[in-house]
Amino acid sequence: MSGAGPIAVGVTPAQQLESRPRLFAALEAALPVRFEGRPADALRDLDALLILGDAGGVPTTAPADLPTLALAVPEPDGPGESRHNVHADLELLDRRLRAASLPDERLEEALGLSTRDLDGEGAAVLASCDGAPTWTRNGASESALLIPVELGPREALRERLCNGRSAALLPLLHFLRVQTEAIRWQPPAPRASLLFDDPNLHWPSYGFVKLGELGRHAREHGYHVALATVPLDAWFAHPAALRALQESDGAISLLAHGNDHDGGELGRVATETDGVSLAAQARRRIEAFGRRTGVAVDRVMVPPHEACSQATLSGLRRCGFEAITMTRPFPWVEFEPHSWLARPDDAGPLVGWGSAEFVEGVPVLLRHPIAGRSRAELTLRAFLDQPLILYGHHEDALGGPEALLETVEEVNRIAPARWCSPSEIAAASFETRRDGSRLTVRLLTRKARIEVPAGVDELTLELPAAGLEADRETLSTAREEVDPGEPLTVEPGSSLEVTLSPVDAIDPAAVPAPRHRPLAVARRLASEGRDRLQPLAARIR
Repeated sequence: MSGAGPIAVGVTPAQQLESRPRLFAALEAALPVRFEGRPADALRDLDALLILGDAGGVPTTAPADLPTLALAVPEPDGPGESRHNVHADLELLDRRLRAASLPDERLEEALGLSTRDLDGEGAAVLASCDGAPTWTRNGASESALLIPVELGPREALRERLCNGRSAALLPLLHFLRVQTEAIRWQPPAPRASLLFDDPNLHWPSYGFVKLGELGRHAREHGYHVALATVPLDAWFAHPAALRALQESDGAISLLAHGNDHDGGELGRVATETDGVSLAAQARRRIEAFGRRTGVAVDRVMVPPHEACSQATLSGLRRCGFEAITMTRPFPWVEFEPHSWLARPDDAGPLVGWGSAEFVEGVPVLLRHPIAGRSRAELTLRAFLDQPLILYGHHEDALGGPEALLETVEEVNRIAPARWCSPSEIAAASFETRRDGSRLTVRLLTRKARIEVPAGVDELTLELPAAGLEADRETLSTAREEVDPGEPLTVEPGSSLEVTLSPVDAIDPAAVPAPRHRPLAVARRLASEGRDRLQPLAARIR
């Protein structure tokens, strides 16, 4: 291992490295690795080796114990018929990949192209397609079928690790993560939550969601349900609904769903003044609700209709919201074919890669639908150390809480997770790196709760590498304001709360309310009435 810095990974033939500058630059940005083009007769002083091409085995000049990954043939340029790459249930694999079946549209054409015997004597088969090995390991050497092709100019690395395309990049990424385990940033623990958009507490039920029954079931089976409630609805809470939340013993939480829920209202905000006005009113409404009822609404925003403008994000940041959760990090950018990964030109190739995205200074926690969910997508999110937030509407609870149990068990099979609220997921979004009694924490959130491990007496805080303007933020603990990189003396076993506060923060109470819109109120009442009548309509049918 090359000290504490990036490891040296040789690439032979060297031309293969030169022909993929964007791909390897993205991998260097994602992991502590440094790629070096090497001829086959100059393989000393390396920490690992990549052999790209179907030329044969490991060169005889390579040290016998050098970790090596040999990739056989270039990934086909275009998609074909989807085939499933089935991973073995072996400890050699990351546990989140064990027994995973991942569809890939570029496997079929490549299966007959390689002349290399991936299934050599003594090799463990890590993945296969229709019985043909696509990834094997023998001692310190691994072999896989596909060589990833170069990234396109506007392509994100995550587009190579998605439902329908993963067989080329996954063995390479897995290999590099294993080699850098001792020096790379350690991710947050697995976290998960179910999320329902729209329910309020006007009655003990909302459509097919029955709060008392849901709370008991969630508590009994160890999962968490977050209700994205509309701040406009916070004027009233039924005593039985409040009692159901209290009796859930933390298994049900609340967070904000827009402000008036007038269509894609957060996406229509064009100026920062209007963004601050909307965010401030939403915050005032949910905090007044908390004071009246004793039930807190977390400062995490769910934008209705997956719409949120840059001006709204700025307003949310200035008014003290801690995160948002939605299906894509840059909803105002339109780009095909992978619109959920669409990004501004300056966002870089690692969009959708980390455990949280910082966009306009606000952490974005990506979520995935319950209905029509993709097992492959959930597996890959878990492998990338992202929280599994699955969302739906009250119709997804048709049939009662037992209908949710299949989703919960599927998540737990992929990655046994700590089920908690989106607010807690955000608070645990940080990475760590330990050097003896010193712990370095890189924040991926605006408010973090850090448990100091045993044996640690010094802690250093770092801001995210991208997506945050450091000169617009103040970093503090409960005791004092601190500078990023400044060592803090801590007690082993203690807890530390760290907060990023905007320099241009604004008191929501001092912001004028947006213009009153009676039509928005009428629309919300109509939507709520429709949702509440659906169980009756179902019984009549």
